[in-house]
Amino acid sequence: MKNNARGQILPVVMVTLVVLAMIVAAMINWIQSDTTTAVNQQKNSSAVNLAEAGIDRGTWKLQSTTSTWAAASLGVVIPGYNFDTTYRDVPGGTYRIKFTNGILASGNRTVTITAEGRDMLKRETRALQAQFVNQTIYSAIMSGGNVSWGQGLGVYWGPVMSQGNLQLMDDVVASLYYPRKYAKGTVIGTAANPRDLNGLNPPNTDNAEWWSSYAGVPPVPVLDFVTMRASAAATGTLNIYGCRNSTFYGPADSVTPIPDKGTIAGHAPWDLRGSCTVNPGDSTPHNQHFGDSTRYIETVLGDATHSKDYVWYWDNDVTLEGAFCSNVPCSPGQSTALRGSVVVRGNLTVDSPGDLIYSGHVPANAWQEQQKLLINTFDTAATREYPGDIGLHKSTGTFAFGTDTWIQPGAASQPWHTTVGVKGFTYVGQNLVISNYLDFNGAVWVNGSVTASYANANAFCGIYYDDTLQVPTLNVILQRLSWQEIAASSTPWP
Repeated sequence: MKNNARGQILPVVMVTLVVLAMIVAAMINWIQSDTTTAVNQQKNSSAVNLAEAGIDRGTWKLQSTTSTWAAASLGVVIPGYNFDTTYRDVPGGTYRIKFTNGILASGNRTVTITAEGRDMLKRETRALQAQFVNQTIYSAIMSGGNVSWGQGLGVYWGPVMSQGNLQLMDDVVASLYYPRKYAKGTVIGTAANPRDLNGLNPPNTDNAEWWSSYAGVPPVPVLDFVTMRASAAATGTLNIYGCRNSTFYGPADSVTPIPDKGTIAGHAPWDLRGSCTVNPGDSTPHNQHFGDSTRYIETVLGDATHSKDYVWYWDNDVTLEGAFCSNVPCSPGQSTALRGSVVVRGNLTVDSPGDLIYSGHVPANAWQEQQKLLINTFDTAATREYPGDIGLHKSTGTFAFGTDTWIQPGAASQPWHTTVGVKGFTYVGQNLVISNYLDFNGAVWVNGSVTASYANANAFCGIYYDDTLQVPTLNVILQRLSWQEIAASSTPWP
């Protein structure tokens, strides 16, 4: 029996050894395969990292000077950025870069950076491509401080970006869920229409309308104030104060003219008799007013058609004054009609309606800002749900200011139209106070705070973003339009 038992155990041992040998062989093969895969992935990752280093270097080059961007955007070959240089500053491999230029439908020029990376064994090459635009003016409102948004202000076609907090001051504006709002601080709503309830603690966004603690708020442009001031001095639009001489405040169609409210301390540059019309109860010193710009442009600058763009430049504070009138535009013109760029190094107070009627540009993606209208109301196939709306996720390319109308969400008085007071870019070095319903078509950049105090839900200041604005700057603000991996080119490496 014992010999028989030994004979039965031996085959079992042999089978076990064979199975173990097969398992060990399989494990060795799996380890070798896994190691090969890991090495290949490391090579791939290394090549992608090298290509990303190329994108970073290309971005730095484009931002280095305004002349570099200008040359690249016009298709001028930049040495070292035409696949003509192999860079070896990143351990593990090499990379090369190429710039190509393009132009958007809006007319803004673009530069596409193509970067290719190779691992150190030159067995793997990966390529990345990113397209950029120098979007110096990148939002409807840019604020270097806080934005206090009351019912005297409406914003369309572009986002609002703040370096501080963005607070919706009342339920009139808090009930409007457009446009997109970005703040490095906190986006604050009202009790009935809240936004961020956590402050700077996550979550910091609803991923639709508002973003708090948003690191992606771009750096502010550095304006070329020397050039802009010199331009204003050359055109007679530097530090212009004064008002149209009148024995009453109000246009000819006023039912009850309001007596003149005071005299400027010294003669205004274009009002030799020194009389000034200002709003009753306004305590602003008369030598800080600029009223009836329509008249000034016609009589002093000789621009009867208001067809020219100027740089309007003030070294200190200014209040834009103008009369209310029942007809549009005011007749005779006593409102604000500024085209070009408005630069106020001090505080700007807006206390005037607008006087410009024209057909203006609408950004191609304007509809993206209006996808949500009220808390439970969204863009639909209907038209005129916001300015320039022509259907679901569609906006027209032009808008006739003063003629075209829309149905303002939640407003009692319908339909609405708008006349523009400032067409172009507005810079405010300190604070902006809006106390009347002048409209801006362009963008407004405020270093300090924005306060809207015109308490009328059915007649307020509107800001209509124009993404084609170009102003003299001393830096380049790159906005990335796209990023993708592409196939490596067949161009030989240098």
